[in-house]
Amino acid sequence: MKASDLELSELIDLSDGRIDLHGRRLVLHSIHAMGQFRRDVMQMLGTVNARRIFTRFGFFWGQADAAAMKRIFGWDNMEEWLRAGARLQTLEGIAECVIKKLELDEDKKRLLLECTWYDSGEAEGHLAEVGRADEAICWKLVGYASGFASFCLGKSVYFIERQCQGRGDNYCHAEGRDLDSWDDEIKSHLPYFEAEDIKGDVERLTLELQRKSEELARHRQGLQHRPSKFFVEGRSKALRQVIDLAERVAHFDSSVLVTGETGVGKEVLARYIHGASHRSRGQFLPINCSALPESLLESELFGHKAGSFTGAVRDRIGLFEQAAGGTIFLDEIGDISALTQVKILRVLQEHEVMRVGESVPRKVDVRVIAATNRDLDKAVEDGLFRDDLLYRLRVIEIEMPPLRERREDILPLTRHLVERLAKRLGMEHLRMDPTCVDFLQDYPWPGNVRELENAIERAAVLSPDGVIMPETLPRKVRNEASSQMPVSYRVGRSLAQVELEHIRAVLDSTGGNKTRTAEILGISPATLWRKLKIVDDGKAS
Repeated sequence: MKASDLELSELIDLSDGRIDLHGRRLVLHSIHAMGQFRRDVMQMLGTVNARRIFTRFGFFWGQADAAAMKRIFGWDNMEEWLRAGARLQTLEGIAECVIKKLELDEDKKRLLLECTWYDSGEAEGHLAEVGRADEAICWKLVGYASGFASFCLGKSVYFIERQCQGRGDNYCHAEGRDLDSWDDEIKSHLPYFEAEDIKGDVERLTLELQRKSEELARHRQGLQHRPSKFFVEGRSKALRQVIDLAERVAHFDSSVLVTGETGVGKEVLARYIHGASHRSRGQFLPINCSALPESLLESELFGHKAGSFTGAVRDRIGLFEQAAGGTIFLDEIGDISALTQVKILRVLQEHEVMRVGESVPRKVDVRVIAATNRDLDKAVEDGLFRDDLLYRLRVIEIEMPPLRERREDILPLTRHLVERLAKRLGMEHLRMDPTCVDFLQDYPWPGNVRELENAIERAAVLSPDGVIMPETLPRKVRNEASSQMPVSYRVGRSLAQVELEHIRAVLDSTGGNKTRTAEILGISPATLWRKLKIVDDGKAS
C-alpha cells in the first residue's frame, strides 16, 4: 500500500446522516465556527492555555488517524505509513500537506520530517475571527503531525512550526524530530503536548473499533443485497513502457504483434494503438482466430463469391476489405492453419486479398495488429508456424506484462472497474472498502485483468449495501493473500503458536543470538530460554 493511493471516497462512508471512517464517526464543522471557538477559548483561558488545548486536540486526532491507518492497511514500510499522515491531512481538508524532507532510521527510532502546509484551514479561521498573529498559530496542525508520527515511530516526535500564514507568511512550514534528536529548543514547546496517556486512549479506541468492525462485517453478511478505461493511466514502470512504445508505433502502419498471457488486455492495447493512429476514424475489427473452424475463418477474413461453397448464396466482403482505412486485429494468431497463414502472408506482402471462389486479387488498405499467448518462436521450430509470416507480423513486438508484475496498477484498475460496474449494474453508490486493498494487491492474478474484472463484478453483485468487502471477494483471492502474510498474522492459530513463530523468526534473523533476540523481543534471556525450553520439552514428550 502506498500513501498516494489513499482515496477519501474509499475511506469515508456516508449514509443515514453519518460520516464514518471505517468504524470511527466523524463530523463536519465550519472553519469560521472553529475560529470563533478559538477566539472564545483564548479570551477565557489565555493564549497559552488555548494553545495547549488545541495542540493536544490535534495530537489525539493525529494518533487516532495513525491507528486507523495501521488497523485498515498493511504498509510496505514505516515511511509510507508516515506519508499517509500528510495524505490524510490533505484529504480531510486540514491543509494541503507536502513532505519536503523525510529521513528515517527505524532501528534507532530517529526521524527528521519537514513538511509544508498550503492553505491551512486553521490559519484561515484564526485570521478571520481573531486576526493576524505575532507567532505561529497552527497548533492543531502541529499537534496532528506530532501525534501521527509519534504513533508510527513508537516514540515521542514533536513538530515546531517555522513559518505560518496566520502571521503573514505565504505558507506554513514545520520541522519534526524525535525527542532525542532535538536540542534545547524543544523544551519550551513540550508543555503544550502534555496529556495523560493519549497513546493508551488511542490504543483502547483502536481495539474497540476493531470489535465494531467485526460486528459490522457480520451484520453486512446477513443483509440482502440492495442496489444502492480498463486502460487506465499506468502507474507501474512496466505499463508505462508499454504505453510509451504503443504511442510511438501508433503513427506508423507497421504490423504489430502483441504478446502476453491470457487476460492481460492485448485487445485493449490494440484498440489503444488504433485510437492513437491516423486510422482512428476507420474501423477497428477484431476476430478471434481460434474461435472459428478453418473454412469459416477463411470466409470471415477474405470474403467469398456466391456459390463458392454450400450456403454461400451471395457475395460477401471479408474483414480485410471491410476494415479498409482502419485496423484489423487478429487475436490468437498462433492457432491458424498453414493454409490461412499463407493467405495472411500474402495480405502483408502484397496488400491484397483473394475472396474464396475468385481468382482476381483485390487491393486492401488495412493495418494488421496480431496477438497471441503462445511462443511463436517455438511454434516455428516445431514446424507449426511459418517463420516468414512471423517476421512480417513482428515488425514491432509489444509484450503486455502480467498483472502480478505491475502491482501498482491493481488499485487504479480496480477503482476504474468499480466505477464502470456501478454504472452498468445500476449501483450508484457502489464502492470498495479499503480493507480489500491488501487482498487484491497480494493475489498473483493468474487470469490477469480478466480475472480481476470477474472477481470485482462478483464482489459487487454480492456486496451488502453496495460496499465491496473482503468477504465478497472470491475465496481463492482471500486465501492466497492470507498465505502471503507473515506467519504470525495468519488466522486460525493459537496465541502460543503465534508467539513461538515470532520468537523463531527473530531468532533466525539474529543468527541464533539469544541475547540479541531477547533484546529485540523486550524480554530477559531467562524468559526466552524458558519459552524455548517449554517447546522443546513438549516435543520430547
